[in-house]
Amino acid sequence: MLLMGFDVGGTKIEATLFRLSEKNEKHAQGGSFECAHPSRGKLFGETLARLREPTERHKGYDSIIEKMARLVKETCAAAKIPTVQLNGIGFGLPGSIDPRTFKMLNGNTMVLIDRDLVGDVRRQASLPESVVLRAENDANCFALAEALCGAGLLHEKKTGLPVQEHTAVGIILGTGCGGGIVIQGRTVRGARGGGGELGHTVLYRDGHQCYCGQSGCAEQYLSGPALESLMTTRHYSQLGSSFLSAKEIFEKASAGDPAALAVLKRYKSDLGRFLGSLTSVFDPHYFVLGGGLSLQPSLYENLSETLAQNTFLPGSLIPVYQHQLGDSAGGLGAALLAL
Repeated sequence: MLLMGFDVGGTKIEATLFRLSEKNEKHAQGGSFECAHPSRGKLFGETLARLREPTERHKGYDSIIEKMARLVKETCAAAKIPTVQLNGIGFGLPGSIDPRTFKMLNGNTMVLIDRDLVGDVRRQASLPESVVLRAENDANCFALAEALCGAGLLHEKKTGLPVQEHTAVGIILGTGCGGGIVIQGRTVRGARGGGGELGHTVLYRDGHQCYCGQSGCAEQYLSGPALESLMTTRHYSQLGSSFLSAKEIFEKASAGDPAALAVLKRYKSDLGRFLGSLTSVFDPHYFVLGGGLSLQPSLYENLSETLAQNTFLPGSLIPVYQHQLGDSAGGLGAALLAL
């Protein structure tokens, strides 16, 4: 099977071509991986080619479609694969996706809202009907890839529980705070495609105003900008701090800086409270974190213990894993949609 996955964000559009098969063969062209698919069983894959272009939202919708159609052709050409041999293409988009029409209903890349992106790419790239096209929220794609090919396999190895029996929750801690839920190998989309918008669950009633119209959303406390903003508040600036990036805050905390330590203590407390609330709803076998903040090892110190203190079932130490697939998770999860 030849599958392509698109990871579409506000700054870049990345297309990755994968080959998946039921046989474990030696791969000469790219990185290899395993996948435990809920209906197709164990699959072995390799990355054949990956290309990217800037999104350039200011140039409008038609420009984005042209870029994506060109990436379909150029990524296949880079792997010396005719586009007609593609079995499917999946699109990970930055918003809520209608599970029937695959149109984006809401999201921060406004030019994509209520547009027939899937159909327009098919027409622009001259793809035959035999090529299956699907679209899904990008955080759902991240969670799906990690559940089937990354953290899920790690959890299976540690516990012996098959991937197909897992309930997994993926959280992206980056410019925003996104999430995805995977139950028995399938994403939870909801009735209208809004399932898994975990960053817009309320963490603090009447808290910080969010662009979505609510107040106190988790994203306003757990994203990278939220951490940086916390560092610049008057309370902590009295300790002598100035504006720092999220990465610099972690570095200063490691060096013993009192302001950075105080900020991270508050941040991790909020993160534990957030994960604890999600546990009361989904009772997952594990969480997996992605995004820039997830790269910090100190984030995971005592996080399971803090989480347990915020659950209905105290003492349940739910593992919190760092992502296993790196930057390829979004594209791989999108490609898996075509299965």
